[in-house]
Amino acid sequence: MRVVVTGASGFIGRYALPLLVAQGHEVFAATTKARTNTSDGVQWFECDLLEDTGAEVAMDAIRPEGLLHLAWYAEHGRFWSAPENFAWCKATADLLAAFRKSGGRRLVISGTCAEYDWSQGYCVEDKTPTAPNTVYGKCKDVTRQYAQAYCLAHGLELAWARIFFPYGLGEPAGRLLPSVLMAMNRGETVQCSHGKQFRDFIHVSDTASALIHLLTAVDSTGIFNIGSGEPLQIMSIINMCASRFHHKVNIDFGSIPVSESDPRMLVASIDNLLNTGWKPATSISQGIDQYVDFYSTLVR
Repeated sequence: MRVVVTGASGFIGRYALPLLVAQGHEVFAATTKARTNTSDGVQWFECDLLEDTGAEVAMDAIRPEGLLHLAWYAEHGRFWSAPENFAWCKATADLLAAFRKSGGRRLVISGTCAEYDWSQGYCVEDKTPTAPNTVYGKCKDVTRQYAQAYCLAHGLELAWARIFFPYGLGEPAGRLLPSVLMAMNRGETVQCSHGKQFRDFIHVSDTASALIHLLTAVDSTGIFNIGSGEPLQIMSIINMCASRFHHKVNIDFGSIPVSESDPRMLVASIDNLLNTGWKPATSISQGIDQYVDFYSTLVR
């Protein structure tokens, strides 16, 4: 089908585009910066979804059947409380209206595990309450409620994807794995928290494949957690990273304080996603190896 991807040049979007092309879809990538069409099978379309008519102009020109909406404010370390979150609530509502008006029928919107009540630890879509405690989480949750009501009223097929902790080459340098591995590669002491937290890490290629699966799978509507379903302790992940290096690695656990609001466990139930026929393909060990292979080409 003819598919538009917003946030196409972002971390997940860059992995989603080639997968959509490989499946034979006609792929349009929305971007705020002018970009010429390339030989990768993706047609780039310049638009600014934050402008009042940005979504309408794009949808009228492309007239897609499917929409993968990834665009949102995502500056590392700032997005949790950034005022830009409010603008993206409105932009998403405008995008939904323009998509429906242009004849669209099926869409996937990226949500977040930050919508959940983090005190619950293990998150199940139809059981765990939503109680976001950040501006980012609140805005995503409000957008989800609006999108579900709008799509139900207008007969659109919506899958809302609550993404947990995607990682992989191309993620912001300040995140856990790149920051830890770069320090280890340079022979620096790794500064980190106590590391006793459990998180659900999913490789970005699996994140992208899950989103595309939801976009194309029959009867896959509703809310879906996007994760590995495997609780991984931060300390274990850091030690796993250290085991990949031949030189001695120094790790200073506890040198970075942990907020009282930081949950000890935040892991996804992915039964709903697995029941659609999807399954993850890349283990955390394989993902770390990819990173190490990349850093091995750099000079310490």
